[in-house]
Amino acid sequence: MLKNNDKLLVCYRRLFINDENRFFLGTVDEYDNGLVKITGHSFLRDGITGQMAEKSSQATKILSISAGSLIVYLLPDSVDIDKLHFSQQKLKICLTDGQDFSLDLTEKSLRTS
Repeated sequence: MLKNNDKLLVCYRRLFINDENRFFLGTVDEYDNGLVKITGHSFLRDGITGQMAEKSSQATKILSISAGSLIVYLLPDSVDIDKLHFSQQKLKICLTDGQDFSLDLTEKSLRTS
């Protein structure tokens, strides 16, 4: 299903109410039967500032995308992964390149009734 060099955004499911948003953004090195080897960067929402913080070092992870604890987004081939960043406005979180691509990652409804 996935192929080498596919670009993925991996979202870790929040298991507890106080868990912060965690993401991994990278490219596929290998894929086999629900296991993906991916190289990229981790991002964590800072509980104090509310901003997304990127870990400075690149990492390679092996993740089970069939286990149900991850939400995986396949990003378009045309997206330059190095230009992607998280944009926040109040409770809304988006992944964007600042030009044509934007992916809304908001978990909670922003409607006010």
